Amino acid sequence: MPFTTSFKRLAVFDFDWTLVEADSDHWVMQELSPSLRDIQMVEEGVVQWTDLQDKLLGMLHEKGFRRSQLEATLQNIPFTTEMIEALEQLKSQGTYICILSDANTVYIDIILKAYGISHLIDRVITNPAYYDETERLHVQRHHGLDLPPHGCPNPCAANLCKGQELDALMAVEDYDQVIYGGDGTNDFCAALHLRPQDTVLARSGLGLEKQIKSSAGRLKANVKYWQSTKDVLRFVRELCDASSTASTIQPAKQDRVDRSTSSSRMSLDSTSSTAVDEHEYINDERSKVPATPMVTAEPIAVAQ
Repeated sequence: MPFTTSFKRLAVFDFDWTLVEADSDHWVMQELSPSLRDIQMVEEGVVQWTDLQDKLLGMLHEKGFRRSQLEATLQNIPFTTEMIEALEQLKSQGTYICILSDANTVYIDIILKAYGISHLIDRVITNPAYYDETERLHVQRHHGLDLPPHGCPNPCAANLCKGQELDALMAVEDYDQVIYGGDGTNDFCAALHLRPQDTVLARSGLGLEKQIKSSAGRLKANVKYWQSTKDVLRFVRELCDASSTASTIQPAKQDRVDRSTSSSRMSLDSTSSTAVDEHEYINDERSKVPATPMVTAEPIAVAQ
């Protein structure tokens, strides 16, 4: 039976080393051209990451690799059953699920479709990517060079402040609870923007955990550390069970703010399979943050 309650939950997940068990940028180069993976490692931290990936994809194209080979490689990236079950559990309770990632639209779209889970994701916020007529994949910055710097004082990438993006998501709906799952240093800013009733699912041993533990007292949200996706599934079930129990003993909230007047709604039409025309894929009209114009591979199911 579908979960019916006035309880509103938002779940936001990083992609690489959170939803999937690899870094998609590393995965492509390692699988298709280890020599380009070597260049990737040498230039990491020297060249801005998104710009570096675009450069490497150009070099990959020059080596003769085309769209079909790139997509076949991405379709094999590991995505565990437990993580998929966690997403299904959240969706069964009407959770609005968003991916907030420094990967790119094409990679994420291919992987979600390969595992048949595009319908579980309501929105994807990431770097835009598109194929040109020669099947060369291009990646652009989410926060482009034509815009003023986002100015975040936290360890955010120049092309993406996850805290600002999370703020925008939270501003358009009166969510009772937000769950944020991540692993890296660039997830720390988003964690700082959560409230006491929210939860951070931080992968153990990586940048996010280190930032949290070195910044004692700065976070308001609850923090749960996980080592495997089995832990994530267990935590998600616990959070869902707790909200189900609460909904049976608390009356439904009254006088919720009229969503249609509190924020603008945004819906997307499908775009071609070779171009990506939005930074953010939107799965239904519940997503109300206007998407920044840009370029996408076919969006995930439109109700991306």
